[in-house]
Amino acid sequence: MNKSTLAVAVLCGIGALTSSPANADIIDEFEFHGYFRAGYFFSSENDFKKADIPGQKEQLGRLGLEADNDGNLNFIARSNIGEDQQLSIHVGIGDIEFDDLIGYVEMSGVTPSGSLWAGRRKLGEENYIFMTDFFYTDIDGIGVGIEDYEIGDSFIDLAYIASDRNISDSYDDYDDFIDNASTNAEVIKQQNARYVTDAERASIFDNQNNPMHTLHLSYNLGALTLQGNYKYMPDNWDLTGKEWAEDGYDVTAIYHMLDFFGLKGNAFSYAILQAGEGLGSGNLLGGTMTDFVSLRPGSLTQGYKVNDTSQFGEDGLAPIFGDPYYRVTLREDDAKSVRALLWGGYTNSQGIGFFPALQAQYNDEGTNNEGNDAGYNYWVSAMMRNIFPVKNNFIIQTEVGYYENVQNGGHWHQSKFTVAPTFVLSDGLSTAEIRFTATYLPLSWTTGEEGNQAIPLKDDVVFGIQADAYW
Repeated sequence: MNKSTLAVAVLCGIGALTSSPANADIIDEFEFHGYFRAGYFFSSENDFKKADIPGQKEQLGRLGLEADNDGNLNFIARSNIGEDQQLSIHVGIGDIEFDDLIGYVEMSGVTPSGSLWAGRRKLGEENYIFMTDFFYTDIDGIGVGIEDYEIGDSFIDLAYIASDRNISDSYDDYDDFIDNASTNAEVIKQQNARYVTDAERASIFDNQNNPMHTLHLSYNLGALTLQGNYKYMPDNWDLTGKEWAEDGYDVTAIYHMLDFFGLKGNAFSYAILQAGEGLGSGNLLGGTMTDFVSLRPGSLTQGYKVNDTSQFGEDGLAPIFGDPYYRVTLREDDAKSVRALLWGGYTNSQGIGFFPALQAQYNDEGTNNEGNDAGYNYWVSAMMRNIFPVKNNFIIQTEVGYYENVQNGGHWHQSKFTVAPTFVLSDGLSTAEIRFTATYLPLSWTTGEEGNQAIPLKDDVVFGIQADAYW
């Protein structure tokens, strides 16, 4: 059947099932949205080579540290069918999860209220701290759901989402995967030789690409939003054949205030509390298997994000740190995590803006680590961005940040101070900025390794330029 014949058949079927003819008045709307950022940052202590700074902005603040260039394009085509129905087709191109293309259809008027959707999408994009580029929920994948279904004075969202690593599509066999993955290949091979037979090796490789099934429920009542996720992943094995948690859950409470924690005016603030167990703990707290979830601050046992020192256990084989993409689902059944976030903004009558964020997460790694210092870890961070208008389209932005990580009975920290003269132009819907940044990093990871006398940490100043736009 060719495309034109298929289209006629579909339209005829719709006409037979609906009260209005398929060729009724149709009003088409088209929207084009997008975002990009592009910048380059140089370490003065490293002869102005490219600064090694990914993975810190979610704790210290993104200004002056955002080396990961990114962008996306989003297209929406809407058709109003009759008086009660609307078809919306969403297509997006960008760095979303492990693929570059997202797309889903949304149908309004086919359910008593709200809209029915199916395809590949990200849920809860508004659950985001813009100063740190931190999505505290990140439910991405392919699925189906109902959005904004009205129950009394409240609304609910209900969805099923499937996510995976897409590992099997990139490697031919187990040895190829081990040799090319960014985990410590020699350590994994030694573990595998000790614990796994040749017959089991292929099965282990195949099970690295198993899907995570997520049932998502969101309940919105005015300023309060409650969310819950139940997750199931069959045969959640690591590369040695060890079985990790096959299910888990997490819950999130978000309270949105139209003031700055009681201070009235041009202001807003949020208080967020999250908790999870099993596959809802660690980096997976509030998320599915995505690039961002693997790399964001979570449990330190799921991959060290910057200046990886690849520490090992007492036998020299069990990796504590490693590839965060591989380790994102390695959670014990009774591993638990709690995350708390406070953030907001206030702009005074002179146009000076204050935008702070406080963040913390505690992780209990479960029974596998009883009696071990690695049985718990936590991190805390605090940052503040200020905006000072100068004249016309020129502003000065500043940002300060501090974080501390605690694990294995020890701790380490980092701080930063950024100044960013910025040219900005906006019409209220579309905004673009051109920034020149200078960031002071006391005892920075960009200069050496903490605790390594041969390569000691030094102070560093990172300079950068960056363009940022959304429309």
